[in-house]
Amino acid sequence: MNAAPVFDRVYGGLKQLLRRGAILPGTRIDPAGHAAQLAASITPVRDALHRLAGEDMLVTTSDGFQVPILSEPDLRDLYDWSYQLVLLALRTSRRTHAAFLPEPPLHAHLAEITEALFAAIAAAAPNRELHRAVAAANDRLHAARRAEALVLADLGEELADLLDADLRRLRTLLGSYHRRRIAAVPEILRARYRALD
Repeated sequence: MNAAPVFDRVYGGLKQLLRRGAILPGTRIDPAGHAAQLAASITPVRDALHRLAGEDMLVTTSDGFQVPILSEPDLRDLYDWSYQLVLLALRTSRRTHAAFLPEPPLHAHLAEITEALFAAIAAAAPNRELHRAVAAANDRLHAARRAEALVLADLGEELADLLDADLRRLRTLLGSYHRRRIAAVPEILRARYRALD
């Protein structure tokens, strides 16, 4: 079997586990256990773990890999980073109107719709590095965004407002969106430190 499809499958499977929050922060990753679970040899699992560490989805320790332990300042910084990236994308956008997403996916989790909106905002900017930075922030925030649903009320309405806003109002709403989450970081982290799957 070609090694690239095996690596892609293993990498995608591990990344989805991390994004969903199925593995708690601070948990050590056992390459052999995941190799068995993903029906792959240990080599593509280790390669995928190294790549995920390079993407800041994992950290390396003296005894291998683990899910990063998030502190309140870390999560606040990550939300603020996401906000700064999306603002930069809006400032350099080639669009003159909002409508970044035609229709959100029907049964998607709010975290996925939010991610799709932020990715679409970045895609409207001409800088490809900005696209990559927003995608990386989306990956690192995905589990926290899933935890938000356990803490914050009216997320569906908030997201609907973001999706329907014109560009001027969108900037204002994005500020409110991020400030709300930064204020709720302790509660979001408590929810995140419980298994989300």
